[in-house]
Amino acid sequence: MKRILIATAIVLTAFQATAGSVTYEPPAVVAIESPERMGGSGAWIIPLVILAVVALAVLTEEEEEAAISDSRLKADIDRVGMAANGLPLYSFRYIGQTQVHTGVMAQDVLAHTPEAIIMLPGGYMAVNYGMLGLSMEAVN
Repeated sequence: MKRILIATAIVLTAFQATAGSVTYEPPAVVAIESPERMGGSGAWIIPLVILAVVALAVLTEEEEEAAISDSRLKADIDRVGMAANGLPLYSFRYIGQTQVHTGVMAQDVLAHTPEAIIMLPGGYMAVNYGMLGLSMEAVN
């Protein structure tokens, strides 16, 4: 189930968004001259689906507690506290989704515990929450 959520998070990143001081622009994989003329072809999503499939292959069974935690893939980021290990905790939602989560940002983890970072295609980062003694939680 977690792998499906990871793939969904990657696929839904086809839109530019700003979260705090971080601006995310999707990779320029497909050149679209006029978004209004995209129609219903859906051809623009193919490269994103390929990226999601590759990301699923990268996250192995040993990394079951891993989650994509790159701030470039999140929106509505608010710092909500501090974990016992000293990492800041945030509430956020993945771009294109409405579910709010609490967890860490990969950029913080990279400086704190770099061995908990899993590099994904496109330069995005996932975090092995198990190595941090934490878990990402969905907020109701």
